[in-house]
Amino acid sequence: MRSIGKVLNNAWVRWLVPLTILALLAFLFRGRLHFIGEGFAALQEAHPLGVILGITAILISFFAMSEVMHLLLRAGGTYISRVDTNALTYASNAWSATFPGGPAFAAVLTFQVQRKWGASVILCSWFFVLSSALSTMWLVVLGIAGVFFLGANISLLSLSLTLAGMLLLSGVMYWAAQNPFYVGRILQSLLPKMNRLLRRDPRAGVDTAMRHINQMDTVKLTLRQFAGISLWSLLNRLFDIATLWACVWAVTGSVPILSPEADNTTVVGVMLAYVTAKIAGSVQATPGGLGPVEAALITTLVATGMTVIDATAAVIIYRLISLLLMTVLGWIIYLTYFVRKGFNARAATDTRTGETRPAKTRPAESRAQAIKPRTRDESKSTPRPTRGADAAAIDSKQRRPKEK
Repeated sequence: MRSIGKVLNNAWVRWLVPLTILALLAFLFRGRLHFIGEGFAALQEAHPLGVILGITAILISFFAMSEVMHLLLRAGGTYISRVDTNALTYASNAWSATFPGGPAFAAVLTFQVQRKWGASVILCSWFFVLSSALSTMWLVVLGIAGVFFLGANISLLSLSLTLAGMLLLSGVMYWAAQNPFYVGRILQSLLPKMNRLLRRDPRAGVDTAMRHINQMDTVKLTLRQFAGISLWSLLNRLFDIATLWACVWAVTGSVPILSPEADNTTVVGVMLAYVTAKIAGSVQATPGGLGPVEAALITTLVATGMTVIDATAAVIIYRLISLLLMTVLGWIIYLTYFVRKGFNARAATDTRTGETRPAKTRPAESRAQAIKPRTRDESKSTPRPTRGADAAAIDSKQRRPKEK
């Protein structure tokens, strides 16, 4: 096992394994990568300003996603620079978009790096659940808006139930962060009963669960902070939609607005296409949802007014920006930032000096330690000698009479 660990920790292995997997996937899915060539052909005829706006919007969308992570970890007492959280956002997206079932790989990467930043297991779990609930909640809200404004053929009951579930889950996560004591009491009451049903020791897992729950004391999330995090989660969705909107503008030459124009869609049509594509790509059977996502986007854009040719070109450019460009950037960051450090991202970068520093805990604690007055024992540079041979020697010197 040690020899395997040494091999896996080798810098060359960490570089070559992901590159080998990428090459293998490119070969296996070569029949689905035709959109790359078509995308570059469509780019040559697209409006440059629309393409630039699309790239800008997707970069802002990723920053908003990173800010959700930054603020949630900050609320849990793990202080990491925005450079680090942005790097992890890009890297995890690369893993998610490259492999079938990629979100699972991205979750493992995110968990490993956050743990090395100093986040507790319960904080990492809390981050995953709350950030996912918020993101899904806003997607459902956008879907409901599409149903009301365009009469889209999406089950309003299903969306409403999903929205209610995500709101409830978000509320439970917020309440749990504010009341770890009551969460602990509930677990202490429920776990023994569950263990008895499973015919296990009633105390099995109780101490471990309580140890994790007690770590929730580090989470300090006010209602204002929660609202701010929710807003960043919404901006992540909105700027992703803005990327698709800009690509439609780049192809058609006219800006999609509230009222429909000839051979063009509207803002709500773009939003509905985005929601439909996200639902279609939720089961990621192919890398990045290649196939189902494009079909959902093109079908919805055509249904809301665009021609098949324009809708196809807009979708290809959108996927070229949001999938290919961001995945390539993510792999570059992963290989140069995380692989080079061997996942040792705990040495966060100090943006002012460029030097590395260990991840910080809550600043209030650091300041309290900094201003804490030193006691007499702490102020001495060396410890007081114990009663022994050295102490006896010192005492004999002190009692020796002075020579005249």
